[in-house]
Amino acid sequence: MEHCRLIFFKVTFNGFRDVSQSFANEVTDREEWDTCECILALPEGYSESGEETPLILSCHGAGGVVCEATGETGGIAYSEECLKQGFAVLDVCGSKPHGLTMGCPEHLFALHKAYLYAVSHYHLSKRVLVAGASMGGHTALNFAYMFPGIVVALGLIYPRLNMDGVVVDGHYCIGTWDKTDKNANTGLSTRDRIVECYRFPGEDWCGENTVGFNPYLTHSYVGADGKRVVIPPCPIKLWQGMADTVVDPVMAEEFVASVRRSGSYIEFHRLEGVGHTLNAVMKKELLMWFNRFI
Repeated sequence: MEHCRLIFFKVTFNGFRDVSQSFANEVTDREEWDTCECILALPEGYSESGEETPLILSCHGAGGVVCEATGETGGIAYSEECLKQGFAVLDVCGSKPHGLTMGCPEHLFALHKAYLYAVSHYHLSKRVLVAGASMGGHTALNFAYMFPGIVVALGLIYPRLNMDGVVVDGHYCIGTWDKTDKNANTGLSTRDRIVECYRFPGEDWCGENTVGFNPYLTHSYVGADGKRVVIPPCPIKLWQGMADTVVDPVMAEEFVASVRRSGSYIEFHRLEGVGHTLNAVMKKELLMWFNRFI
């Protein structure tokens, strides 16, 4: 990748979380250490003095990983135009070797550890911008909800916004839970990954274990008119291809409407005839959007 210096590193994080299985007079919290591969892209002109370089956390989708051995750079490409214009960009593989962590708590803990490493070792802004595409949009939103004090704004590209299926005005929007086709290489489906990453006690849906990590439901309520109201953690811009057959455009429309019902700020760019594909318009507008906040 041109116009940058790529730095691969690893962080160690505690991936354990208590899923409300409480017992009197017993310590239920514990240390469950894991290692995650990370990548930091520094722009041309990066300096250890002067103004801090603005930092973007750019979260990869379900098909992406970060791996130095194979040269895979996760979600860095989403923020390529920003990188060319002087932003630093960070991503992590995720809490599992396959990287497909569905925006789960372990992934967020790993991403936060990588953020702490980056800002302590390099001259970078402590408050960050967060981008994500597809399942990376899910990760980006969940990170902003978990760490609202450090996230300035979100850029979401055809984001996965619902884990379980959702009915919107009589239309069923397929969630990640609906994806049951087995991967030819691993023999696991997206549903299997959710069971693994969210630690479901069995093979059935366990909504209790997803509380706080399902963006359409997080910080939300249903109003007297029966419509959901979503309170976002920061300003958002969302890009959605209206010909997308992987992420339902109806869900994006509903999410934007739900945020606007709360009186919060969100921008929405519908791209007619565009599928589940990153394009130059999205990259350029992501730069313009993030430029407003630095």
